[in-house]
Amino acid sequence: MRVDQIDRADLDGAPGVALRMLTPGVHPERVRVDVMFLEPGASLPRHPAGREQVFYVVSGSGRVAGDDDVEREVSAGWAAVWEAGEQHTSWADTAMTVVIVQRGAVG
Repeated sequence: MRVDQIDRADLDGAPGVALRMLTPGVHPERVRVDVMFLEPGASLPRHPAGREQVFYVVSGSGRVAGDDDVEREVSAGWAAVWEAGEQHTSWADTAMTVVIVQRGAVG
């Protein structure tokens, strides 16, 4: 067994957002797992998903939007799934911790 502390690294261009890769998976070209920490009021700029992406909220609450620009509320236990290439964004209304699982070929 190994026990590691998860250090946070600020995400450039997104004040109040920190990201840490947990594991690239067995095949990093197919699976990647990250944990993201968002401070209240923080947001991620709109950007395309490089591959299918599951945005699972572990704690806190906020909002997400995809290609349709319709904001949807999310909180602990809810997930947003974006397809590869889909433009998306997210906002934290409270401190929010999110696990992001990306799968499929990098593109």
